[in-house]
Parts: sequence; structure tokens; C-alpha cells
Amino acid sequence: MNPTVRIDGDPYQVVGRTRLAAVSRASYGKYRFVLRRLTDGSLWTAFDNRVTPASELVPHRPGA
Repeated sequence: MNPTVRIDGDPYQVVGRTRLAAVSRASYGKYRFVLRRLTDGSLWTAFDNRVTPASELVPHRPGA
């Protein structure tokens, strides 16, 4: 089962994780997470080493 996390009061499920290319120190050890909002099924993206309730989300853009 994929982990779920509550961000801004909405439950999200992690559906994918990809390591970011280490092109700079800022991206070293970071991941791109794709999350599905369980209330409406929309996809969102978070960038960090893990997903937490304080994660900043952006709308998911496939292929970006």
C-alpha cells in the first residue's frame, strides 16, 4: 500500500517517486513525488527528500 499524508487538510497518496538529477547541490538527494489527492483524484507534484504535511505542492504536468 502506498503511504498517505495529509497536506493542508486534504489526504494525498504517493503514487510515484523519481530521483532528481544531481546537477547542483540543491537537488542532491532529492526526489520528485507524484501525489493523488484522494478527495477528487487530481495529481500533484512535490520536490524534496520526503513528503511531509509541510510539503509544497504544484499541479502535476506529465512529461515535465
